[in-house]
This record gives sequence, C-alpha cells and structure tokens, in this order.
Amino acid sequence: MRTRTPRILTLAAMVGAATLLITGCAAGQTPGSAPTSSADPNDPVVAELLGSWGEDAAGQPHLEFTVDGEVKGSDGCNGIFTNFTVEGDQIDLAQFASTLKACEGVDDWLRGVRAVEVDGDVLVAFNDSGEKLGELTRAE
Repeated sequence: MRTRTPRILTLAAMVGAATLLITGCAAGQTPGSAPTSSADPNDPVVAELLGSWGEDAAGQPHLEFTVDGEVKGSDGCNGIFTNFTVEGDQIDLAQFASTLKACEGVDDWLRGVRAVEVDGDVLVAFNDSGEKLGELTRAE
C-alpha cells in the first residue's frame, strides 16, 4: 500500500515557506542580500565618489554610487548591485549580486571589483587581491 502525504502537511509547508519569504522582504531585504549602509556625503572621499562612472549605454560597463551606500550599474550585459563602505581613504565594495543574462563578447570584469580609488575623473577598480581590473571615467 502506498501512502500519500496528507494535503494539510503540504499546505502547512507551503505557508511556512511563504511566511519566511515575506518576512525577509518585509525587513527590506531579499534572501541573500547584503545589509544596507549609508555614506556621509560630508566626507570628502565619499563626496568625490558619489555619482555615475562609465557610460550608461548598451554593452558598456557603468556604476552609480549613492548616498545610501549603494552601488548599482551594469557590467555591460547584466545589472549589478552591492553596497560600499568608506573608512579613511579606503573604499570597499561587497560582492556584487547580478542578473544572469548571457551576452556574447561582453567582458564582465566589473563584477570582480572589491575596492576602488578616485583619481580625478577616473575611478580605478581593484579585485580582492589588490590587482587593478580597470577604470571608469566620471559620467557627465
């Protein structure tokens, strides 16, 4: 004789999963998202960093740093987002979350960025080993 899971247990499991998902969203975060931070716009390092870098055009990498401590943009194909922190003159980025489109011929170097420096109108990007990955110019 074959047993079936009672429908009430299946329903209870579905309600429990939905409750966990709703609770995470109600807290302002999606499952697996990094906590939000904020940046002091009066800090000269932050003030120099805020705004858009790169070209917001199809196939082009770009980032925008906001006063909320958020970074959003595109690696040229996928939307990417994370948070940043500033301590002294050190600007660190958490690992990027990303959409998962497949685009041929797009160099996704921007997703490996973990730290940046502002050098005039150039944002210099580094990986977690301190190796330079690339540069973005300040958007106009």
